[in-house]
Amino acid sequence: MANLSPAEQMAYISSLDRKRDYNNTIAFAKKEAMAKGEAKGERKKALETARKMLGKGFSKEDILEITGLRIEEIEHLK
Repeated sequence: MANLSPAEQMAYISSLDRKRDYNNTIAFAKKEAMAKGEAKGERKKALETARKMLGKGFSKEDILEITGLRIEEIEHLK
């Protein structure tokens, strides 16, 4: 870097900053996507469990407590 002119040094530092920002943006987006995917999977599993529980005659109150679903979601499963 010592061989670069001041303008070239600034351009180089700026390019490093842009690359770092880009990498941070990508990492954040990956984490967000993973979190959304996990939440979607958990909800799908809760709905599947609620369906099975309804089929076995569990009360809505028990299903609410065990799955964490809302009453509207459980009633929609019928």
